[in-house]
Amino acid sequence: MNTKLAVLAVLAAAVTLTSVASAGPAVAKQRVQITMKNLPNATFVLAPLQVGALKRDSGTVTFGAPPNYNARDVIRDGQKVSIYPPVVWALTGKRGTLTIRERNEWVDIGTDGNGDGQEDGVAFGTWKVVRGTGQYAQIAGGGRSGHAGLGNPWNARQEGFLTVP
Repeated sequence: MNTKLAVLAVLAAAVTLTSVASAGPAVAKQRVQITMKNLPNATFVLAPLQVGALKRDSGTVTFGAPPNYNARDVIRDGQKVSIYPPVVWALTGKRGTLTIRERNEWVDIGTDGNGDGQEDGVAFGTWKVVRGTGQYAQIAGGGRSGHAGLGNPWNARQEGFLTVP
């Protein structure tokens, strides 16, 4: 009987030490959405999709593309896809600046629906946090994006998870 109790005590101690060792500073993942519209004078709204440390914010968007910003066209299953190099978006709001890097792939939809002289398209992409200030300081994360490019207007929505230390 004493041997069984000793084994149970050792197991309980091991579980306790393991849980204490793995406990560290608490970080919380929060699901968010970012909507942007109308380049070149773009605006954004960051809205939490679940309760957490980040609060709703809105403001202006600055677009940063690398030099010689050109798409690389490929054919996938017979459709032309334009793959663009990553771009940087600086979202400056009342609560700070969130800078993200995004890579996306565009497909023309074969029409100029709003008559602005530009072919309309849609895109999907991925994004990742580069840096932040204010409420976005030391934040990490990223997610996926969708775009509707109608020349002007142009709309985008990023959704993903941000980790707040």
